[in-house]
Amino acid sequence: MTAKARTPVALTAWTELNDRQQGTLRAIYLLDQQKEAIRRRDASLGKFDGTPAVEWRRIDFAHEPSDRRLVGITTLQQQLELFGWDNQGNGSTMAALASRGLITRNTRGTALGVMHTVALTRAGRAAARAGTSLTTGAKPKVGLSLRAWEVLALLWTADQRGKPLTWNYSTTIEHVLIERHIPPLAEECPDGYRITERGRDFYRNQHAAHTAAYPTVVAPHPDGVDAEPWPARADELLHQHWRLYQALVKAWAAARELHLTAESEATAEPPTPSAVLPAAVVEQTAAVHELWQETGRQRAKLAHAHVTDLAGRAERAARAYAAAALGVYHAAITKADPLTGLQPPSDTDAWDEPPLTLRGETGIHAIDATVKKLHATAVGAPLKRRGPAPKRRGTVLTRRRPEQPPRPGAALAALADYLREHTDGGTLLRRLHP
Repeated sequence: MTAKARTPVALTAWTELNDRQQGTLRAIYLLDQQKEAIRRRDASLGKFDGTPAVEWRRIDFAHEPSDRRLVGITTLQQQLELFGWDNQGNGSTMAALASRGLITRNTRGTALGVMHTVALTRAGRAAARAGTSLTTGAKPKVGLSLRAWEVLALLWTADQRGKPLTWNYSTTIEHVLIERHIPPLAEECPDGYRITERGRDFYRNQHAAHTAAYPTVVAPHPDGVDAEPWPARADELLHQHWRLYQALVKAWAAARELHLTAESEATAEPPTPSAVLPAAVVEQTAAVHELWQETGRQRAKLAHAHVTDLAGRAERAARAYAAAALGVYHAAITKADPLTGLQPPSDTDAWDEPPLTLRGETGIHAIDATVKKLHATAVGAPLKRRGPAPKRRGTVLTRRRPEQPPRPGAALAALADYLREHTDGGTLLRRLHP
């Protein structure tokens, strides 16, 4: 009997959190990593700061007193607001994270009161990384940073077209690709920069390793288009599905607006005529209004039919888009041909509802958990929410804005968009099969 694989401690710590706690820990982790990246960049430029990590890693959370008109809003609160987690429950969420040993809390004095601060513990940083990372394991050790590899790929692409990279100046090229490599990987030329012969050899020999390390970088295969493991046609077809759905939703929204306008005109109260007007003139005004109402009723009826028709078309387009995206996603997981069974979109009444089967997982928790959630919602069986739902703070604008109906096919399109985001350009294939 095969033993069940053990879940890493850090990932277990992440999955035990509810949605709100995960969202809050994710926001703290994002700011923590931004601070770390800034210090790393400064160090590379010779700017060293002896401030202990226990100090510079602290992140401002919330001010007390909390009158935002007076003290403003912290960057962490801004991050939480993006996902609907910035509300009165933040304090209890921070307390819950602290009780689990994922963050520490502190305060510092300000001119107007006290600023509450938070910082990730090692366990908290590990949990956030396990829950949000898009890698399958340790990143391969390579010779270039992500930015340097990205620029070298641009130099290679320009060279394949027989042209230089027409940049006036590049710190990455000057200080990395030229200064740190002997012979250099790039060189200056009259119109900008170009890759050297040494750079071409490096690109050919190191393409596989760097592609595995940086799957989001678009780096053409050194042996040409025919050697690319991911066909661009798959991305083109999914884009066509997306465009059709977006166009239908736009048409549906326009028809709905026309319907609402026509209904309003059809039920509008007649104007009150002036008492001094002759009876014949009053009758003329009434006749015009009656005619306007009648045409309003006709336009409302026609627009309603259009709204119903377009909603159905958008729903079908969204389902076809989601089915196509699921097929491409599965192909990336299994290293199969994404073009198998993939067809361009069509808008026809003779339509068989395609199945929305979710097959397999990537092994990357951040992707698998999101796909599972979006898929469940798309097929009409949403997963039970863990903890309170996101709730944004009310503002004058949000209180005045009328509630809008959901777009037809919105849940299906959300699933398709997320899948397409990860498969586009073969990114997921490179993540899973370097």
